[in-house]
Amino acid sequence: MASERAGTVPFQAHVELLQEFLGHRDALVERIQAVLNAQGRPAYYLQDRAQLSRAFEDCFFTLPALSGEAPQLRGQLQQAHWASGFRPRIMPGIPNDMFDPADMMVRAFRLWSDTRWPGRNGRLRYAQALFNLYVVRCLTLLDMRLCDEGAAEASARLAQVQALLDALWKTSPADQPVLVRDARWLVPVAQSPTTDDLGAYFEAAGKIATCLPEADRIEIHRASVLMAGGHLRSQLRHFNMQGTAIDDPALVLSTRGSNALDFAMTIQGLVTLLKAYEGAIGAGDGGRRTALAAVIGQGISVDPQLFVNRVDLLAAYSMIEHLFVAADATGRVAWTRTGERHVRLVHEYAALVARLAKPLHEDCLRARPVRGSYSPYGVMYGFSSNLMEHMVMKTLQPDAEIRFSLEDVFTDGGADKLAWVSGWRKLPHINAEVLKLYEYPQQFAEDVFARVEQALRDAASRDAGSSVRTGRLHVATSGDAQAAAPTGVAQLPVEYVRSSDRQLIAAHQAQPVDEARLLTDRREGMFAVSYQVAGGWVGITKDFLTGILGTGQDARIVLPAAPAAVLRLMYQDLIVA
Repeated sequence: MASERAGTVPFQAHVELLQEFLGHRDALVERIQAVLNAQGRPAYYLQDRAQLSRAFEDCFFTLPALSGEAPQLRGQLQQAHWASGFRPRIMPGIPNDMFDPADMMVRAFRLWSDTRWPGRNGRLRYAQALFNLYVVRCLTLLDMRLCDEGAAEASARLAQVQALLDALWKTSPADQPVLVRDARWLVPVAQSPTTDDLGAYFEAAGKIATCLPEADRIEIHRASVLMAGGHLRSQLRHFNMQGTAIDDPALVLSTRGSNALDFAMTIQGLVTLLKAYEGAIGAGDGGRRTALAAVIGQGISVDPQLFVNRVDLLAAYSMIEHLFVAADATGRVAWTRTGERHVRLVHEYAALVARLAKPLHEDCLRARPVRGSYSPYGVMYGFSSNLMEHMVMKTLQPDAEIRFSLEDVFTDGGADKLAWVSGWRKLPHINAEVLKLYEYPQQFAEDVFARVEQALRDAASRDAGSSVRTGRLHVATSGDAQAAAPTGVAQLPVEYVRSSDRQLIAAHQAQPVDEARLLTDRREGMFAVSYQVAGGWVGITKDFLTGILGTGQDARIVLPAAPAAVLRLMYQDLIVA
């Protein structure tokens, strides 16, 4: 488990430290204001995130009024989070970290340098926002430590985090936005940056499933599904802005093949939400039913047909070979505990979505985007933590909207909420072309919703027991006398085979790929199966799931014994052995 890899941090000591920060808010904000008073400093200082980060944290941990133990706690939560598997991947040119006050100072300095530097009152207002952001960051990291010291008290620890969050907003000036109201929403925020250790996400999900009561689990899954759906829709919008239709076949293949983790985690969240939705129907709770249907619709929105009508393919796309399958000393393959849990959840999801498609279709119609109003189907962001960064940056303007918080991004609203979302990037140093590019995309929101509604309508109107035919992959083992081609079944085309082995490439048995790239793609779950050969690695991309099996065609492939066994286990419903 992640806690075993990371060790534990003294949870109560961090709670008391944050209480001290809140108690000394005025003094700490004054210190932050002094760091922001940087007009005239060299340009390199204004862009030095590492130096600014040290200066910012010094404001807190060198405060004489703090208890003597405070300096020993500095950085513990961050290090524990990274040791749990959530160290952000270094991505040159692409910001990939949870919201950071130092980064927000760099952005403010850039704006002030391009426009004009504020006086003391302006700096104090931004210092208040940075204080809030830093405390929320600490609470976000503390949320990930709820179960480290045992499951029995996890719920009580969550209540402590919520009490600290409530106290933060009670001490915050009236002109500051409430960035997030519910401490449970901080769990998916902590997991939003891209990392290399995919296993950490499943470990965290497993702890949530065993440590927290049902109401808390539902809310965490609600936040996780909403944020993941928004993130994946934003990827679609990125390509859409470049002229690619959201149903373009190449974009469909790319989205399906590159999101194994997002699909797997969304399935896990949707199982909990669909059960709660079914319970709301049974209890006659119309309000809860409608609210949950809206969340589920956003969760499936990146590829509704896959999530509703091609669940057999969704199951295959969500497989992550190195996490879900392991071999024993004899070479026999079996599910890992993580794999067993995922397979069970996939089966539950398939049954739930088939059973609930009709009421979901009826309820989803209430979420149709309306022109002149706001729909979360049109929101755009990279990671969920970016949303709070937008809110903090807007405090640089005295007339910034402060009525809405993170949770409000994912619910419908009127013209006032539309103006709030549309105004995030409207800052004086951002040029008109960029602003136009990121205008609220009404047509995109309507198009995405239409796909959700169509997928649910197709499922609701389909006759019981009928389904679209999915092809099968015939798998034989190298050297097997039975490996002869089945009648009428073609060999899997070489376009689906990637390799770093020069001999295979020269023999036109695989497409060339750099080995480092192949291993990265393997770690991301982009291959149906992968294996090492004498001259490198081989990976079978998941594109054949849509390109061949998804069109009802069969194909055949001959593999060495070990990868053949892995393929038969992971995709047993799609395989003919």
